Amino acid sequence: MGVTTADESYEETLTTTLIDPESLDNPTPQIQKGELQDPKRCRDAWAAILFYVQLIGIGCVCGLLGVPAVQKNIGAAAAGGSSGASQQVDYTGLIYITLIAATASLIFSSISLALMTACPKLLIQLSLLISLILSLLMTIISFYYGQYIAGGFGFGILFFLLSCCYACCVWRRIPFAAANLNTGLTAVKKNGGVFVTSFLITLISFGYLMVWMVAMIGVYAKEGGLCGGGDSSNCGDGEVIQPSWGYMFLLLLALFWTQQVLQNTVHVTVAGVVSTWWFAPDEASSCCSVAIKDSFVRATTTSFGSICFGSLLVAIIQTLRSMVESARHDSNNDGCAAFLLCLVDCLLQCLQGILEYFNKFAYIYVGMYGYSYLEAGKNVMTLFHAKGWSIIITDDLVSNTLSLFCLIGGGLVGCVGLIMNSIFPAWLSGFEGAASGVSFGFAFLIGLVIMSIMLSVVDSAVNTVLVSFAEAPEEFQENHPKLSGEMRDAWRLVYPAECGF
Repeated sequence: MGVTTADESYEETLTTTLIDPESLDNPTPQIQKGELQDPKRCRDAWAAILFYVQLIGIGCVCGLLGVPAVQKNIGAAAAGGSSGASQQVDYTGLIYITLIAATASLIFSSISLALMTACPKLLIQLSLLISLILSLLMTIISFYYGQYIAGGFGFGILFFLLSCCYACCVWRRIPFAAANLNTGLTAVKKNGGVFVTSFLITLISFGYLMVWMVAMIGVYAKEGGLCGGGDSSNCGDGEVIQPSWGYMFLLLLALFWTQQVLQNTVHVTVAGVVSTWWFAPDEASSCCSVAIKDSFVRATTTSFGSICFGSLLVAIIQTLRSMVESARHDSNNDGCAAFLLCLVDCLLQCLQGILEYFNKFAYIYVGMYGYSYLEAGKNVMTLFHAKGWSIIITDDLVSNTLSLFCLIGGGLVGCVGLIMNSIFPAWLSGFEGAASGVSFGFAFLIGLVIMSIMLSVVDSAVNTVLVSFAEAPEEFQENHPKLSGEMRDAWRLVYPAECGF
């Protein structure tokens, strides 16, 4: 009796201490949810301080060098115009076209959002088919103009075949992408004020661009300019002297950094709004909800340093790529130098893609919980790895669809510009034979920018939906049961093993 008790005790001890071999093959992932950080503590403050120093520096250069240089050029132009040698261009018509193009862009953006909400699956399918049609047209045009090797038999056919392979591979994932797109659209439509916020930030971006342009003119006037106008003796008359590489690096870095910061501020704000809608829908269900204000305040205060940190890394690579590409176009480069510059450009492009991919998801955790930049990136990647979603997050169907809508919308707005030019030819009479090109190109650019702003909000919302669904599907089921059911059905259909339910 006593021996039996000892054996049973020994077996029980083995059962509790040994690891089941099946659990090694199918380990249960430990999902650790994010936690709200101290709302009064600023993360990565050094990056925010450095960014503000950059802004002050550009402002000083603009005021001390740029404004006098612009005033000098305006005075010279006025003196030349008084002699009757030049014809002044009336820009009033261009302003009219700008206003009409902006209005048309808003209309087309609203129609696009309505169509995406009504039939997201069909639109994603159409975007794939349109890509195939465009690649086929490119091949046909190459044949038509006799570009048989470089176009028809080379890149044209290759691109068309790759497009066909891509469409066949991703076609089955369309229900998954459509469900994510529908949920993201629902979230941002419930909080329409995020579009207003993105427009305001875009206006700030345009304002900074104007200041930067004036600063660049000042640097060119101080360090470069035209030979023959100063005391330069080592160049031909009329030749442009470029400023030193150091000045160009700092100018380009300031430009790219600021644009990245403003773009990522919108991304972080949208992430905060959508996550609030996910977990606490009562706080994020109106056009001017409290979630919009709180998310924007966090993005521009306590989390601003994290935004500046990640944006600086991408901006440095963008600046280096820009300078490498400029060096590649130098006619003095021999074959070996051109080849090395091409390799460096390719390497920088890969690094930029990796960083932008990392930032896209890292900033979602910054907006959701207020983590620092590096901590947010580590936590969100750990989440995807624990869920086994490393392949799922590379799905780019929604982003491709939104990009195609931006191009189509820009083209339609460009056509509006052509129509205005045909109805009111006096508006661009000063541009003579280039009036049609100016009207289409200018309206296309405005349409592309505004459509990109509107649809970038949707793209950020869809990425936030992906992160939130990985972390908290139960809360989604509780707060939004209908949308949750649609997403679960789509995920089971496309990713039955990875979805986990």
